[in-house]
Amino acid sequence: IQMEWMPYDVYARVCIFLAFMHLTHCWAYLQIGYLLQEVRAVFACAIVMLPMFVLQQVILTLDIKPGAGGLPIHRLGPFGLWFAYFAAVCEYVRWYNPLVQAIGFVLVYCAYFIHIIYTVQLLRLCRPSEEAPVIAETPGAAWWPGEWRLPSAFSHAMWFVAPPKELEPGLNDITAELRAEQRGGPVVAGGGQPTASDKRADVHRALGKQGESPAWFGVKVGLISLLIAWIWLTFGFTIEIMNQGTAHPSLLNAPGMPNNARDPRYRPAKPGKEEPTEVGTGGVTAGPAKGVHLGSMHRRLSDSAFAAAPSTEMRREIANKLRELMPQLQDMARFGALESATSSLLPAPDAAEVQWPAMFQPELLTCGAHAETALALSRHGRGALLSTPAMNVESFVLQGVAGHGTIVAASWDTKGLLLVTSTGDLLECAGSAPTAGRWACKPFAGAKLPIAGQHFKGSVAVSRAAGEVQAAVIFKGEESMTIFARSSSAWLPRAEVRTSASRSAAAAAAFSASGSALIVVAADGSVTEMQMVDGENSELAAANAGHAGHAWAGACRLASGELARLAVPVDSSSAAKFFLG
Repeated sequence: IQMEWMPYDVYARVCIFLAFMHLTHCWAYLQIGYLLQEVRAVFACAIVMLPMFVLQQVILTLDIKPGAGGLPIHRLGPFGLWFAYFAAVCEYVRWYNPLVQAIGFVLVYCAYFIHIIYTVQLLRLCRPSEEAPVIAETPGAAWWPGEWRLPSAFSHAMWFVAPPKELEPGLNDITAELRAEQRGGPVVAGGGQPTASDKRADVHRALGKQGESPAWFGVKVGLISLLIAWIWLTFGFTIEIMNQGTAHPSLLNAPGMPNNARDPRYRPAKPGKEEPTEVGTGGVTAGPAKGVHLGSMHRRLSDSAFAAAPSTEMRREIANKLRELMPQLQDMARFGALESATSSLLPAPDAAEVQWPAMFQPELLTCGAHAETALALSRHGRGALLSTPAMNVESFVLQGVAGHGTIVAASWDTKGLLLVTSTGDLLECAGSAPTAGRWACKPFAGAKLPIAGQHFKGSVAVSRAAGEVQAAVIFKGEESMTIFARSSSAWLPRAEVRTSASRSAAAAAAFSASGSALIVVAADGSVTEMQMVDGENSELAAANAGHAGHAWAGACRLASGELARLAVPVDSSSAAKFFLG
């Protein structure tokens, strides 16, 4: 009976050790997920990791005998908390950075490898030892016979009753006397000693057919399952990295979650964002709910036109129509009647006769607040001043912009020219106009505008009116525009505005001279002015689609209030066009 009970008593103590270690690991990872993903409390999460790390090291020190298993590899286990913590910090940095993302991936792999090595070491420490602990047999000391296969790494943390190695004088071994009586041999008075084979037979009879305790078998299965789980997570994370940026179903995220390496609320959408996706991997055509849509339901409206799910184009068209109705509904709520819309009757102007400088291709347009002059710029630092209405052209060159990337935005005010480059840098060109064909520019102190580096393909508007630097960013393919305000140390998002008020997507934007309004030119040439205070929109110019081969690049107001627009050629076969009105 003692041989059968003994392994369960010992491995119950081992299981308490394993439960506390993995419970603290689990709770610490839960805190990482909550404090970083939900609360964004970076330092509070670090304060939680520190006591958990110390607690696990203390438990390892108290429960595992020093020197057991060779090198103390099990000491690496608690370090997985720190690697996971710093990996999560890298994943949720304020602005997306590919280098920081790669560092986060490496830290995740380190955390996984630590847990794999740690679990293998636990298997080695918890398995039954072939030899008994070498400790003198004294009352109160941890010891058991060599025939009892128990984990010696926990010998100083286990306490139970075990028979002595040898009988002291005057003691009787009742078990040995009964065994001798059953064999028909003589009963040795004073306790005859059983042989080593007798003891080993008793042990193996209690352990079972395989010579292995069921208690150790249960612990071994649990640790091996945990090891398989960590290896699965490692391979799954590798596949996630290989498939990021694709529409491949995610293996680690919740069902139906896009295949992103981080929370999709804090990273630009990936390819496949417009595909209809249900709750479950595989989408509508291959997901777990395939075959249980309206086609297999017996509903009274199943034969109507609404039985089939609307397509993406249909949903977008419905949303645009509803968005167009919102101003009219607002007027009805205020005045009880619709305002007459006369913007569609505005005539489309013809292109002005402009003789552009040789080898000059304008791509940006800004207007001066002090003269009837517009300024056209190329992406690489060449410019032209257009005096209206005579359309006299004066070319110049911007100095000091070559090392900061291509120019993506410009604003011309009374202090000079303010530029934004593709790297997010701000440059200031002091003075009201260039001198002798040159305009010196220097970096504008402060943080960079977060526009995703050299590969930025959207449109930017910038202004420093009223003593505040602000920017409006339209990312390519997006239907909204983000307004940023520049503080002393960073750009802070102020608002997000829909740019699909018209039937055509926004192509470019520019702030008014006072910075109180935003002029948005759509891809069809129509121009809308939005007030920054209340978001009220007014149409400045109707669509002008009669210029094939050109794309609208910008619009601004001259000092007189007249509207100027710039259309650039799609290819190099024609010249840019300048419009007034």
